[in-house]
Amino acid sequence: MDTNYPLLPLLLGQAVFTAVAALLVLYLVLTRGRTVTEGREQAIYASLALANRTLPYLRRGLTQATAHKTALVIHEFLQPTAVAIVGGRRILAHVGAGSEHHQPGHEPLTQLTHEVLRTGRPAVAQTREAIGCSRPDCPLAAGVIAPLIVQRRLVGSLAIYFGDAQPLTAGKVKMVRAMAQLMSLQLELAEVDRKTAQLAKAELAALQAQISPHFVYNTLNTIAAFIRTEPETARQLLTDFADFLRRTFRRQGEFSPFAQELEYVHQYLSFEKARFGDRLSVVYRVDPEVLSTVVPVLVLQPLVENAVRHGTSRKVGPGRVCIIAEDRGNEAWFCVEDDGVGMSEEVAQRVLQTRRRDAFGVGLVNVNERLRSVYGPEHGLAIVSRPGEGTRVSFSVPKYKAGVEV
Repeated sequence: MDTNYPLLPLLLGQAVFTAVAALLVLYLVLTRGRTVTEGREQAIYASLALANRTLPYLRRGLTQATAHKTALVIHEFLQPTAVAIVGGRRILAHVGAGSEHHQPGHEPLTQLTHEVLRTGRPAVAQTREAIGCSRPDCPLAAGVIAPLIVQRRLVGSLAIYFGDAQPLTAGKVKMVRAMAQLMSLQLELAEVDRKTAQLAKAELAALQAQISPHFVYNTLNTIAAFIRTEPETARQLLTDFADFLRRTFRRQGEFSPFAQELEYVHQYLSFEKARFGDRLSVVYRVDPEVLSTVVPVLVLQPLVENAVRHGTSRKVGPGRVCIIAEDRGNEAWFCVEDDGVGMSEEVAQRVLQTRRRDAFGVGLVNVNERLRSVYGPEHGLAIVSRPGEGTRVSFSVPKYKAGVEV
């Protein structure tokens, strides 16, 4: 994920992006530089109203379930003879007349649909013969079929059919074509959502795999050192470590309450304190009001790990790590401070720009990208550090955000 250029829907907001795109498409398709007539105004209204009602379904992708609900909405709103949606080469939904033989799961029966799927261009039929249904008793007398295109790929078609008593006007043709373009935009947003979710899961899996090697090695060495001198301590550490690893690799979901993240970090630090002894002290300053705030999983542990590994452990003499969580009204502010070796301002600025395994590794980059993708670019990590004085890594998140839930 490019942290400098976040996805457009994340910057503008999904609703704003959809509305702007819809207005642009309708303006280009329906006005084409001319004065908007009453008929075109009705087409604009109808298309926007339909787009708003079908958005919750199509944003989940094009399936039989979402296509059927979308077709029902269009059929109820426009009152045509029938509405059909094709995905790939199969009928996903057919609502209205002819549904007894235009059945979901089967290939389209009309020649006109096959022509649209072959050429990727909209088509209009004024007669039954032009529609070309293989069933001679088909009630579909006229229709408009428009392609659904996602990222320049033809993924299906939208067909709206009319009967003998419903004349096919130029306004209806424009409205169907505009509706298909809006549906294509909604499906593109669904594809963006899907890829973003996949990327977030991949980032989380990468982080879960990445945090273990050096930490596992050091912890096992610590336990081995205790075996001869303090066997009971070694036994307890080994049991706790097995439980810690089990929790790490079995964690489900992308979000958890901050209280759970804090508990996880506390368990992690118990092994680091066993390893460093009196050389490491930990201070917690946590406002109880933020414990229930939902945050991305594994958002705190990498910050603490870096504070120990690259801060206090390289310092001569004892070091301290401070974990702070403050209630700041509508937001919660989190911070991990250490009094370790620190770094120059130039290095601090580069830390989040490259995945450097020789310095801060991929942990901070991973956390920064996930925070920005979930909450927006203004909620990424902030690093303040000075050589010999320590490092502070902080971030803030809204206490409540739609879609961020356990």
